[in-house]
Amino acid sequence: MSLNPLRWTHTAKLVAAFGTLYVVWGSTYLAIRVGLEADLPPALFAGARLLPAGLLLLAIARLRGRSLRIAFNEYRIVAVVGVLLLCGGMFSTFLAERVIPSGLAALVVALLPLWVALAESLVPGMDRPTARGYLGLVIGFVGLGVLVAPRLTGISGTRSELVGIGILIVGTWLWTAGSILSKRKPVKVDAMVATGYEMLTAGAVLLAIGTVAGQWPAFALTPKGLAALLYLILIGSCVAFTAFVWLLRNAPASKVMTYAYVNPVIAVFLGWSAGRLGLVPPEPVDGWVIAGMAIIVAGVALTTSAPTRPAELLTAPEPASELAVAGMAESAAQAPDTAD
Repeated sequence: MSLNPLRWTHTAKLVAAFGTLYVVWGSTYLAIRVGLEADLPPALFAGARLLPAGLLLLAIARLRGRSLRIAFNEYRIVAVVGVLLLCGGMFSTFLAERVIPSGLAALVVALLPLWVALAESLVPGMDRPTARGYLGLVIGFVGLGVLVAPRLTGISGTRSELVGIGILIVGTWLWTAGSILSKRKPVKVDAMVATGYEMLTAGAVLLAIGTVAGQWPAFALTPKGLAALLYLILIGSCVAFTAFVWLLRNAPASKVMTYAYVNPVIAVFLGWSAGRLGLVPPEPVDGWVIAGMAIIVAGVALTTSAPTRPAELLTAPEPASELAVAGMAESAAQAPDTAD
């Protein structure tokens, strides 16, 4: 096979793109943990990841012939969505992984499609889940209970991990708000361009937060921290997002959405493996984690594969996965709801 992807067969491109989406976005949780263990301050770490990634995405978009122009009224929407998704949602992962394992963080974030589906069922004018979709919501949130219960009772994990789980839940709520806003106020800007501006805006905000918090004296790039940062910028954001956009145009949305329940499994495995190798502190995988993972993945798969009921009931139902694909994309490498 040629090393030039442009010469690959369509099947080879599909395999490579799905493999990139599954492995890379599943590994970003571990990369964040590695950077935090290298003592990178969370706000500056997140901002330093987003700002150059945004510039690179805009450069890629320009090389592909896409206009970088954006009207101010559309930029305001993109900026607010970016702050909610990235400063609210993504940054919560950086904060939470200071006290919880990367695999556990991935499992809590995996509930995002369920929060979005629940919010859409409550917002006027949005599609509603069917009975199967609501069953998936119940199953998924039971999985969250399986992760929380042993930490509340002291059977497994630690109570400090509850703080991290709480931070992530609030973060997914903020992400959900950004997802709903982007659907209620769609922009005409190209998806890659919109994502670039979202990253630039959120990155600048996070760097400002880190500056106000006095984090610069502690910002020192060790080889480990630099490797984690470069991986998140180049691979986690640019390469994976390019694969994601290509897949949206060349594969059924329902199949693209499978990353939402493959990524957490990969993240748990990679975190456990990295802990065994001493790359990060041990990330034990006990029966509670395995049970919670299985239940959450089942709930997410059920909800995202279920049809939805259009608010107006004037058109045929669409798969929930088509609505959720773009909303989940930025959980690790961040794509906007404008992707479709």
